[in-house]
Amino acid sequence: MKNLIQWLCRSPSGLVLWLAVPVALGLRGLAMDVLNASYAASRFPVPYYVAQLSFDAGRIKAWYAAMIQFGTLQTYVHTQNIDFLFIASVALLHPVALLAVSRLFPLLSRGRRWLVGAALISLIAPLADAMENLVSYVMLADPVGFAPAWALVYSSFSAIKFGGFVFAYLAFAVGFCAALVQGVLGWRKRAAAPA
Repeated sequence: MKNLIQWLCRSPSGLVLWLAVPVALGLRGLAMDVLNASYAASRFPVPYYVAQLSFDAGRIKAWYAAMIQFGTLQTYVHTQNIDFLFIASVALLHPVALLAVSRLFPLLSRGRRWLVGAALISLIAPLADAMENLVSYVMLADPVGFAPAWALVYSSFSAIKFGGFVFAYLAFAVGFCAALVQGVLGWRKRAAAPA
């Protein structure tokens, strides 16, 4: 792990990473648009985050039963498949963005090492999202009869996922602001130094 962090502190270059950020952001936006359209077509009765964080098997079964009545359950299963495109886009965007911000700090600085570590930790969100999807396939195999414990596992992975998203966004914001402050302080120090 230490070798991986040391390598990521040096490579890829800041230019490559900053060029990759808008590409990764665009891919995530495209995946999100396709995912949201499929979710809407499934006519899932509540917003996805409500279902994912419900921890309630009875409510999830009722929502699945509603889609069975609508005839859209297979569309929802297809939505779960599409979600893996979104997961892949997040697994690209979060580390690339955090590594890009890390390049605003000097090579051997704590700021750079901290952001490289945050980039690796940010992979928890897409990993938890993938696990959440795999559990949902188990529940969808018996949509109104699955064991209640699966709802707890499903929502637990969802909670970890959302926590991972919050961590990645906060790490990016804090890292970027710290780099700006460091840059301004460095500029003032250089400006105040005698010629």
